[in-house]
Amino acid sequence: MKRLLFVFNPHAGSGKINEHLSEVLNIFTKAGYQVEVYPTQAAGDGTRKILEDGQSFDRIVIAGGDGMLNEMVNGVMHLEKPVTVGYIATGTVNDFARTHNIPKNVLEAAEIAVSDNVKELDVGRFGDRYFAYTVAFGIGSNVPYDTKQTAKKRWKFLAYFVNFLKNIGPNKLKAACRKMTVHADGIVLNGEYAFGTISNSRSIASMPYLVDKSVVLDDGLLECLFIPRPKNRKEWKKLWDNLQARDFYTSDLTFVRAKEIEIHSEKTNWCIDGENGGTHEHIVISAEQKALKIALPKPIA
Repeated sequence: MKRLLFVFNPHAGSGKINEHLSEVLNIFTKAGYQVEVYPTQAAGDGTRKILEDGQSFDRIVIAGGDGMLNEMVNGVMHLEKPVTVGYIATGTVNDFARTHNIPKNVLEAAEIAVSDNVKELDVGRFGDRYFAYTVAFGIGSNVPYDTKQTAKKRWKFLAYFVNFLKNIGPNKLKAACRKMTVHADGIVLNGEYAFGTISNSRSIASMPYLVDKSVVLDDGLLECLFIPRPKNRKEWKKLWDNLQARDFYTSDLTFVRAKEIEIHSEKTNWCIDGENGGTHEHIVISAEQKALKIALPKPIA
């Protein structure tokens, strides 16, 4: 009999996975799997569980937010043999699920997680860590991991927005900006940037205008958007207009696609898939092409 490891964060979002746990397990069992269930106990526990036991399973399904997704990626990427995974998104933002049209309905997502519609997606590497969809720095990039869990449960996305408002203003902007030298597949960039994201996604913080319309999720390339520090209100407006139009090829924005990006900078705080990525002055970021085997919804005809 096929074996399935189900790892879930019981506190993600409003804890809705707990309400449907028996129904989810029934779906897995009907799909022909013998199921082992593991509720995570602390941050990083999902990675630990997958590293220790994941290789002995035919499929690994996780439930939680983008942080739980990141834990899964950092587990399966270190297994000796690839294991197909599934994802039930129960967090607050769920950018990865939005990108791949994974339904919000827990039971529908569970059906997809054990389906045979398996795709191979690129995975990002950030130093010695992996990311599922994005790394970011600059103004507001700390909001996903600085927003309290209690606030997220009560106010959902509004909690992020309120926290973001606390992070804007002239002094906050000045403190967030970083001088950088970026090497991206032979292209060299020098500048002072207010924000930057390196991603493989169609949604970042629920905002499609931070990603290029033509992103391909299995081409072995990462999309790199760097926003130079605006000098005045007029530059802010022009910048915002270009972002809303998703016109990245302007003098106000810097956009490149690359397989490997090397960054030298002042001490910079990074966010990885919505989690704290630490402070770095030198970091190498790269794409691992088609490294993640994951069950996803079938494309809409």
